[in-house]
Amino acid sequence: MNDRKRHATSAVAEPTTPAGRAIDPCVRNTPPPGDARPLAPDTMEKLLRLAALRLGAEERRALEDDLGRIVALIDVMRDVDTGGVVPLAHPLEVEQPLRADVVTEDVQRERMQRGAPSVRDGLYLVPRVVE
Repeated sequence: MNDRKRHATSAVAEPTTPAGRAIDPCVRNTPPPGDARPLAPDTMEKLLRLAALRLGAEERRALEDDLGRIVALIDVMRDVDTGGVVPLAHPLEVEQPLRADVVTEDVQRERMQRGAPSVRDGLYLVPRVVE
């Protein structure tokens, strides 16, 4: 990202971590490739079998690297102190407008069932399709 775009976005309040540190939106929150935690070979085999995937050696190495970085990111996220963070039901401070729970329509079963091909005791009759 060039400097002009970075300065244009800096006027907006910067998001912060629970510890109050600023989060740079230009930086990916993934650990560098060297920090990827390797997966056990039997774990990778099991994942490939469960996903019904057959990968070549190059694709497998790329997937192992990606999964290792994901696991390393989860480890980093686990270390974040969230003790003072209140759980959110929604990321924005909004209230859901709810309507009153009252009956607004009258069910007119006989009128609705007039066009049905077959009705008995207020129920729709349908042909059997499974023996």
